[in-house]
Amino acid sequence: MKRFCKQMAGTAGLLFILAACSNNSSSYPEEYVGFEKATKNYSFDKNKDTEEFDVKIIAAEKKNEDREVLINGINMPGKAAIFSIENKTVIIPAKKKSANLRVKIYPKRVTDKAEFRIVCTPKDKEGKKTQITIHLSPQ
Repeated sequence: MKRFCKQMAGTAGLLFILAACSNNSSSYPEEYVGFEKATKNYSFDKNKDTEEFDVKIIAAEKKNEDREVLINGINMPGKAAIFSIENKTVIIPAKKKSANLRVKIYPKRVTDKAEFRIVCTPKDKEGKKTQITIHLSPQ
């Protein structure tokens, strides 16, 4: 009987290890389409007129069709616009899990430390809005 229990415990342990090594290592829900992280820090050169950087938009699962997301930027109330987004839509290509959003900032308009938010809204009904807060600081 002891031998049988040891064999069963070994089999159960092996099954747990195999389940942990499955291909779906994503910590996001299956229908998730949005920003990779909730915040991003970016250091800029105060002497430049403009700078650009990328923000990654991901999907938890690959699909056979393109996925489109709408982008909306939110500046701090009562302040001059410190950033702009050229394309208000980003397309994650079929059979891919990510795309990049190009963000342009205007360093001369930034006073010390500043932040702004970007909202991503998937066009499909299943997806939920996500947002990222970008923290800017001079180098």
